[in-house]
Amino acid sequence: MKLAIWDLPPAEFLVSGFTSGAVSNPFDILRYRPEECARRLVQGEVDIALLPTTLALQAADSIDVVPSIGLVSWKYPYARLAWSGGLRDYPETIAYDRRVSQERFIARVVLQEHYGTEPAFVPYDGLTPRQLLETEEDAALLVGNDVPAMQLDAFSMDIGREWYELTNYPMVWGLFVMQRDRVNDEVTEALVDARETAEENRDVWVMAQETSERLGEFYREDLRSALDRLAMASLTELRQYMFYYDLTDEVPDLPFVFLGQGDDEEDDGPGSPPPEAPPSSGNQPPTAGPDFPKGDLPDIGLGDDG
Repeated sequence: MKLAIWDLPPAEFLVSGFTSGAVSNPFDILRYRPEECARRLVQGEVDIALLPTTLALQAADSIDVVPSIGLVSWKYPYARLAWSGGLRDYPETIAYDRRVSQERFIARVVLQEHYGTEPAFVPYDGLTPRQLLETEEDAALLVGNDVPAMQLDAFSMDIGREWYELTNYPMVWGLFVMQRDRVNDEVTEALVDARETAEENRDVWVMAQETSERLGEFYREDLRSALDRLAMASLTELRQYMFYYDLTDEVPDLPFVFLGQGDDEEDDGPGSPPPEAPPSSGNQPPTAGPDFPKGDLPDIGLGDDG
């Protein structure tokens, strides 16, 4: 069974229980960019993939989500928005890699809802984060492995932290997804075992990364692997914003498949569906979104028969 994860260290942490050899691994683990994971799942080249949450929610009618495990964080040093003006001089245009649709969406929501500004996002193809900084746009959305170590002369904001400050919840960046009606006990139990083992061995994994003190703090304190109550509340906020910003025709369902594995008190695990969060404990979404056309995020519909 082929499992596609992102080629980013936070995604590696999610499966570190497997790669450490501490638990049985039924998967051939492959590593790609997030949008490539989505493409390979759609094409049937992999059986399960870590998908950006916005893509998974857009395809809610065609996929199932494995419960209890996801890529969740309070901060996210792998996605930063940088410009020279600071909070007193917001950018009018933002350069971004058109492939990073989820980060672009979160940045737009944060800028409008938290700071009351609506800059134009200008897509570029194939530019590195450093090259995006060198475009003629006022700001750059920087996403990728190199971003945490970049020395920036400009003001920058961590859009994961900004999401938390807007909603009071951590951001759910990724979900493990299979085509509809393919999730089973073997897959769910294996991923839950890997997640629990990863959490138990977090300090060992972080030390093995030989990373900076700041990034080590992120791995220890801010990165989470459980879809707990706070993560579920964040998903509710995200679903509402996707609807209000016209990315979906209605508030999308959460297409989790819950199997009979017993209750997990800490994570509200797969034995019972987690509770639906209240509409918001932070700022309310607008009653009408800006002109944000459907299709801004890739359509990964799988068809009725999967």
